[in-house]
Amino acid sequence: MRVTALSDLDPSQVSSVERIYLEAFPAGERMPFEEILRDAAEGVRVAYVALDEGTALGFASAYVLQSVQTFFLEYLAIDEMHRGGGFGGELWYHLRTDAQHRQDVTAIVLEVEDPDEPDIDPGTAVTRRRRICFYENRGARRLPITDFRVPLLQGDGEKPMLLMWAPATRPDPPTGDELTDLVRALYEEGYDLPPDHPLVISTSGK
Repeated sequence: MRVTALSDLDPSQVSSVERIYLEAFPAGERMPFEEILRDAAEGVRVAYVALDEGTALGFASAYVLQSVQTFFLEYLAIDEMHRGGGFGGELWYHLRTDAQHRQDVTAIVLEVEDPDEPDIDPGTAVTRRRRICFYENRGARRLPITDFRVPLLQGDGEKPMLLMWAPATRPDPPTGDELTDLVRALYEEGYDLPPDHPLVISTSGK
């Protein structure tokens, strides 16, 4: 197994990555795949793919939040038939190593679904806890943010999420004003929301 850049794949491999992406994330959480491809080719986003003998098994993409020098891990997904084989860990390791060698990145931030969200079934809660443990076992930790919500990327509405943070070169997570700045950067740079959007304004109370 090796990890390579999404922009280095041939068209058939790119199609496999797109299939993994579409199967792994609901429509409301997906940006157009063509946008990921374009931004990866232009260096606006980083996107990596796990390959086994030329077959795409998973991918991860991240966007640099310039104002807070942080990788925003937007997506990490493994083909359903190959989950549990260590490919997600390899992608995470590759992304974190990349972050440690970049001058404009000191940490990684990511969103996870809350396993204690009301009215979800037990199986979903187990899956969400397993995902959180995956990141905790690799150095990430929960940030003390409450009532954090993100806009759906397709359609109207918002989705509650939890925030996790992992070090690259910065040893300790942000607190106080720095934490507020991180949340604001997620909204304004990660989701392209205007400063007067209610979610952005709400950061002053976090």
